[in-house]
Amino acid sequence: MKRMGFGIIGCGAISNMHAGAIVEIENAELVACTDVNEKSLADFSTKYGITPYNDFNKMLNDTRVDTVCVCTPSGLHKRFCVEAAKAGKHIVVEKPMALTTMDCDEIIKACDENNVKLEVISQNRFKDSFKLVKSMVEEGKLGRIVSADIYMKYYRSPEYYGASNWKGTWAMDGGGALMNQGIHGVDILLFIMGKVKSVFGYTRTLARDIEVEDTASAVVEFKNGALGVIQGTTSVTPGYPRKMEINGTEGSITLIEGDITVWDIKGIEKPEFKATLGHSHNDPMAFNIEGHVLQITDLIRAVETDSEPYVSHREGRRPVELITAIYESSETGKRIDL
Repeated sequence: MKRMGFGIIGCGAISNMHAGAIVEIENAELVACTDVNEKSLADFSTKYGITPYNDFNKMLNDTRVDTVCVCTPSGLHKRFCVEAAKAGKHIVVEKPMALTTMDCDEIIKACDENNVKLEVISQNRFKDSFKLVKSMVEEGKLGRIVSADIYMKYYRSPEYYGASNWKGTWAMDGGGALMNQGIHGVDILLFIMGKVKSVFGYTRTLARDIEVEDTASAVVEFKNGALGVIQGTTSVTPGYPRKMEINGTEGSITLIEGDITVWDIKGIEKPEFKATLGHSHNDPMAFNIEGHVLQITDLIRAVETDSEPYVSHREGRRPVELITAIYESSETGKRIDL
């Protein structure tokens, strides 16, 4: 079977996660990269022994490239996804898929019209512990769900923002504690709980010299009737691992990152999972490539079988819709119905 050829757009820190994952996958081959920064492009292409392109369109014309990984600042995701789709390239895009639902819809339209697959990086959906919790909820093992909360009290230093010309800006980051750092948690909450009916939120910039929020709290009403709380920060010292609590009339589950720490369900023993507790709550690069390996492998599967990726463009839109609704609620002081 022919190996799928990959090109990487953007040679910053996260691109190494994609490159490392591609190298690990037997039926994938990393062949090219592109970046407007000449030094980053030269260093990255030399490191992986691949073809450098200082023009994105030239890389799209490389017939070896079947799929592109979009690893640029978030504000550029829409542009590169749409252009890649029009060139007939499949896509793996870092979170968030785009900064607005309108931009997400443009990407979806381009992918559908050009019959290409798109996978949004959302590694938590591939963890066995989260899959199990989702099945417990859907099968009614916790009874009626009454509360579903997620707390993401992270720390990002002033230097983290000061060293970047795009992080913490509306134009390129699209938001802060929720859109950049908290979107993985928001996504996994939606993965488990399903659709949201309405949300009321507060976002504030309390501790960092940035345009976007470093502190956020929101109350969510899910379509299944449950209520929930979403909290996200980049302002808490020293920062703490993500915590999720799912409570029902017949049982409750708590997870710290992907580790099940509370399992109170009558008649069902707590499963054993070997979860590694990461430190991305206070170090943005403190995670391994395992999730990227699984997601890129899933994209290859979807292409080969002409089926939907596990985290498709439509799934990638969902957390963007909720987060932007929280921003709208904070700005207007009103509940937002989704």
